[in-house]
Amino acid sequence: MNLVFTTILAILAGFPSGSPHNGGDKSEGDITVKFDTLGAASISSSFKQVVPISEESAQVTTIFAKEITDHGILAPKGLSAMVPNFYIPDYGSSMTSTIYVRGFGSRIDNPVISLYVDDVPVMDKNNYDFDFLDIRRIDLLRGPQGTLYGRNSMVGVLSVSTFSPGDLKGGRVAAEYGSGKSLRANASYYWKDYGLALAFRHSDGFYTNSYDDSDCDPYDGASLRLRFKKTDRGGVRLDGGVSLSWLKQGGWPYRRLSDSLDAVTGKNFKILLPVNYNDDCSYERLNGNLWLKASKETEKTSLTSVTSFQYLYDLMRLDQDFTSKSMFTMKQMQHQYALTQELAARPKGLPEWLDGQAGVFAMVKYNDMDAPVTFKEDGINSLILGNANSHIPPSFGYLAMDEDDFTIRDNFDILTWDLALYDETYFKRGKWLLTAGLRADLEGGHMDYSCNSLIHYQFLPGMTKSKAFETKYEGGISETYFQLLPKLGLTYKGGEASFWGSLCRGWKGGGFNTQIFSDILQNKMMYGLMDDLGVHFDNEVSVSAKNTRYKPEKSWDFEAGARWSRRTASGHVFDLSGSLYYILSTDQQLTVFPKGQSTGRMMTNAGRSKSCGAEAEALWSWKGLALSASYGYTHATFTEYVDGNDDWAGNRIPYAPQSTLFLRAAYTWKLSRGPVNSISASGNLNRVGKIWWNEANSLSQDPYWLAGADINVNLGRLSVFARTENLTGTGYQVFYFKSVGNSFYQKGKPARASVGIRLDF
Repeated sequence: MNLVFTTILAILAGFPSGSPHNGGDKSEGDITVKFDTLGAASISSSFKQVVPISEESAQVTTIFAKEITDHGILAPKGLSAMVPNFYIPDYGSSMTSTIYVRGFGSRIDNPVISLYVDDVPVMDKNNYDFDFLDIRRIDLLRGPQGTLYGRNSMVGVLSVSTFSPGDLKGGRVAAEYGSGKSLRANASYYWKDYGLALAFRHSDGFYTNSYDDSDCDPYDGASLRLRFKKTDRGGVRLDGGVSLSWLKQGGWPYRRLSDSLDAVTGKNFKILLPVNYNDDCSYERLNGNLWLKASKETEKTSLTSVTSFQYLYDLMRLDQDFTSKSMFTMKQMQHQYALTQELAARPKGLPEWLDGQAGVFAMVKYNDMDAPVTFKEDGINSLILGNANSHIPPSFGYLAMDEDDFTIRDNFDILTWDLALYDETYFKRGKWLLTAGLRADLEGGHMDYSCNSLIHYQFLPGMTKSKAFETKYEGGISETYFQLLPKLGLTYKGGEASFWGSLCRGWKGGGFNTQIFSDILQNKMMYGLMDDLGVHFDNEVSVSAKNTRYKPEKSWDFEAGARWSRRTASGHVFDLSGSLYYILSTDQQLTVFPKGQSTGRMMTNAGRSKSCGAEAEALWSWKGLALSASYGYTHATFTEYVDGNDDWAGNRIPYAPQSTLFLRAAYTWKLSRGPVNSISASGNLNRVGKIWWNEANSLSQDPYWLAGADINVNLGRLSVFARTENLTGTGYQVFYFKSVGNSFYQKGKPARASVGIRLDF
């Protein structure tokens, strides 16, 4: 009988009695791991991962609590390059948490990788950069995970599991101080069925705005999480909690590329000017998550329900020209509400060779966004009046405005919803495991937009009195998408080694461009003014309503890999894994800036692209010594992409690194006398390969190395530690873009160091 049909019958029958399940039942997924290593073969923390990681037909990296603490991984950005082909550049602000995996990424809107925290999907990319607080383990599954996880898991899933009262009892406190007057403090306590964790972080930052010698990127943030875990009298296991986080920061330390003249040779050359802008650049965010996971085991079925309510408020202020001129500023404020519900069922009583799960997922998200753009004196003169007067013969006269500044008001009401049914079935025979899955995903969205501006103008010398001129742009737009996401995987596990191959389909949602509306209204205003004066143009607007939507990105992924794990009687631990992959993508989503003196950006769809590459991870430990390495190589190119002016077929996809390499060596000395129990020290090297900055591949960042080290002195319940990042002070660029015809870069952070203490009680 079909697995889905079996599951439905079990649910409708009210969980009737029957024979025990023989398919390798596990308690709840929070299994104590046997080996605390980078790639241990263990059960995933997610209830969706039924089979052990060693039998997954995907490349998986697992990082446990000890390594997260010892290595000082404070946020998802700390995983960059530790995991092969996984890269999160640290630029802009916490809002710009772009993730690149295997050559694919997205700077705005939908990400290419899903983030789950305690089995709850994080519904907005703006929340992806968050402070780690009492993290138990991290699983990163690479390759399309669309069958189980659906939208925005096109090249992987990052699953984060926090400590629960079932894992810990007692309290933990820690404090750390370092470069940039950076302070981090956290405390947690777990008792009975409850746990409470708190954290605070402050930094003066690492960049200076030369316009007024102020700190460019100060940061203050706080987090709170209250979690409970218990089993009621009816045998229902409850796991849930409330989390809140708040931050306020500066950011966007962008440096303009400028021409300069060599006084000796008389030749021109390019230089990067200091950060220098005159208007506020800041970001504030408040988010909350209320969630509940309920599980019940019967003789016929294992049921799990996960419900969440998520809230996001954030406010971004930008000096959008990033110069000392008074051009234009942007303020974007969002009030976002999301509700998710997932129900998964795993039938019991099946033959030993059969296992699986089926489920339903539903999501609705509403976003009320205001994004006004204010044009100031220099912007009015160059972008509005300058463009308009360029079409008017000087002898005829010129256009003038009464306002020194005016605002284009943009308001958007965006509703997104998703409904999915999925099934993944596992057929096991001897050492072989066949995985077959299918997901049907139906997603829709609607956006209402209302944009307007009001100015007063004169045409001189003919007019003696100003005339009011109002521009409006209002309407609505809807889209619905349907996706079928199949998966086929085959694993052979023989002793210490296993081999696997898979064919999967992935996708990430489409959406609506919002940041281009100020350009649309600006153009309508300019040409409307000309039309009001009797000067008419046939093709007046280069960017219009047709640019307010973009299609989902889809992919097919083919990959194969192998794992080998060995533990010897003498204490040696070996873990090796590697994979090869080939990804074909259609309608790839790219962030572009319209030609000329544009003030906005928008998402567009490229024709086709492909990515092929390899990944490898290795770990060896013996007694106190541990050596680990991870390497990823990606060759990602456009196969079909014409942007309306140029054909970029064959060029590298920008912003994603060609390769990543991470090397780490650690040693622990255990002491039998005195107050010190042990001393641990480690060093690491992190190399990010060449990054192309544009579709033309004319600009790039050469590969660079970053070195780090840490030391930990264990005094029993008390530990003292110190760590460094970018130890050699390597200079490199992490981001490039264009705005109003200017090119900008952001430089990577300098050498940093910190010291701290931890206490368990």
